[in-house]
Amino acid sequence: MTLDPVRPGRKVVQAPQAGLAGSRPLPGISDLSADDPYGDVLITGLIRAQLGLTIGFGALTVAVIGSLPIVAELFPGVVHDTIGGLPVPLIVLGGGIYPILVALGWSYVRLAERLERRFAELLSRPT
Repeated sequence: MTLDPVRPGRKVVQAPQAGLAGSRPLPGISDLSADDPYGDVLITGLIRAQLGLTIGFGALTVAVIGSLPIVAELFPGVVHDTIGGLPVPLIVLGGGIYPILVALGWSYVRLAERLERRFAELLSRPT
């Protein structure tokens, strides 16, 4: 067995770190688990965004459902009408409101997942 001779003159060269001196690196998962005020800001931002989305969709849902009695008061004759033996309010509830509520729920889930995906991308960026 022969040993390789040591190569003289080799140096380790490192690239300078990107960013300004004293600047904070991009956030990472470690910021969330540590008792770091920056991690608290990240979590608080996510919670506020989710709360805003929830309040907005909740208000929209209440407006859609709350409009039914208003429409019934504006058109009192429709409340007692029937179509194919079914009362019109039942048809409106079954055929009109539920698809709207399903669409609202689907939109809410998509937007909530988008918020979480953006938050996860923020944490997974290479430093």
